[in-house]
Amino acid sequence: MKQRVVALLIGTIGVFLAGCEDNTTNTPVTFIPAPPSNLMALSLTETSVRLKWTPSPSESNAEFMGYRITVTSGPQSFTPLTLGKGQTIVDILALDAGKTYTFTVVAYTKDTVSSSISIQWAGAKRFRGIRAYETSSTNGSGIRLIDGTNLTIANGTEWDVCLDTRQEQGKPDNWAFGSPRASTYTDNDGKFIRGAKAGQLAKATIIFCDSTAPLNVTPYFVVADSLEAVFDSKAIGTGKAIRQIMLENLQAQSKNMIFYAMVAPDNSPIPPTTQYRYAKIMLKAPGGTVLQGTAPNRYVEIDYSIQTAVGVPYALVRGIMPLDNPRIVKIGTQSPR
Repeated sequence: MKQRVVALLIGTIGVFLAGCEDNTTNTPVTFIPAPPSNLMALSLTETSVRLKWTPSPSESNAEFMGYRITVTSGPQSFTPLTLGKGQTIVDILALDAGKTYTFTVVAYTKDTVSSSISIQWAGAKRFRGIRAYETSSTNGSGIRLIDGTNLTIANGTEWDVCLDTRQEQGKPDNWAFGSPRASTYTDNDGKFIRGAKAGQLAKATIIFCDSTAPLNVTPYFVVADSLEAVFDSKAIGTGKAIRQIMLENLQAQSKNMIFYAMVAPDNSPIPPTTQYRYAKIMLKAPGGTVLQGTAPNRYVEIDYSIQTAVGVPYALVRGIMPLDNPRIVKIGTQSPR
């Protein structure tokens, strides 16, 4: 106790004397860099994720050294990665498929670090150049996304997405791609109308729409050159309406469209949300047109990534809309049935 009192007294006298002699000693102020911002991610493969962020405004300071990235999953952690100043994109490799990770980024100097920014994300399986053909083709009009298989109407109950170019009598062309239950292959209850699967339900594939408005049926999509060009900062579907719809009037679309979907595990009426797989799909428009080839073998081509694990919307954050009873919006209509 005496030592603490003496130390306090000495400190007080020192301050007083320094003031009298006007001989102040300035203590160096330690530079702490400002943090980076806007951390985003995309899934490259099942075991790799690409991160991107906005650089720290402190990069111009001479003491600024770069960025440090840490990766954790539950109690598991990995050796931090470091990047130099000006480097704001990094690929994280050798992750476990189907597992969600927390990625944290800080700016650092020799002696200090900034506050951190973090995002949760997971790898996803990637497929390129998968095709769905028009009905009159001998090839399949639907795609099973988990393995990229092209399927005919005989296996329609396995379709996750399909192409629909069938022209209804007296109506103009309406090329469409999306949820099988919303196609003209099925009735208003989502059951196949004809063929070997007549009377059986199609899969309840969900396409995310622009807003949470109850009757909103406008698909949410991004125009971009490739899947690698579109990073995300929130879980897929955050704040979006859930609908079974087709992306319509593709004859008027001249650029690649990237949209988001939830893929049902089977063709049961309404599977629980936790059983869906999440997918990010690019409907390609090479040469300025979505529908490729010549009749009767015209087709659309997609690149996409899909979670092999169910219930993992890449990033595990709150805000996914509850499934409830997603509306089936038949193509060619402007409002839910």
